[in-house]
Amino acid sequence: MKTQEALSLMIALEERVARVYTHFFRTFRDDPAVARCWWEMALDEHGHAGILTMVRELVSSQAEAGEVGSRLWTLVEAVEHCEAEAREVTALDRAVELAIRLESSELDALAHRIIESVRAQLPEGAGRAFLATEGHCRPLAEAAAHIHDRAVRHRLEVFLAGAKAR
Repeated sequence: MKTQEALSLMIALEERVARVYTHFFRTFRDDPAVARCWWEMALDEHGHAGILTMVRELVSSQAEAGEVGSRLWTLVEAVEHCEAEAREVTALDRAVELAIRLESSELDALAHRIIESVRAQLPEGAGRAFLATEGHCRPLAEAAAHIHDRAVRHRLEVFLAGAKAR
């Protein structure tokens, strides 16, 4: 798979995830603290899409992304599934479950891998934003105070601890 094709797909996925988080912002806008969480998460995803767009513009059209094709299509299916479920979300617990699923996916790892495959054509640290988990950890940690379901709160705590350890 050509790097530009892989990047185009990754950009679309980042934008789709941002739309899920924007939908959650609208859903929970009556609670300013919770709405802010979703706003920040959507902003972070839009930032990732912007970085990937810049990278796509800088890399050679002949560059190869390596063996990411099947992983990308698996990721597309995961995002599509979460999008469909997100349309029905009315409870914060369920929204957080979907966010954990999205943030636990290979979205950032694959973006970083693709960027690393063309590292010589980019400035040092171009893929750093895809390694940082702070963008999502802090807003999700703030949302945890509003989650009533103990099982979801526990899954979020486990996710956040794992993200912090990376």
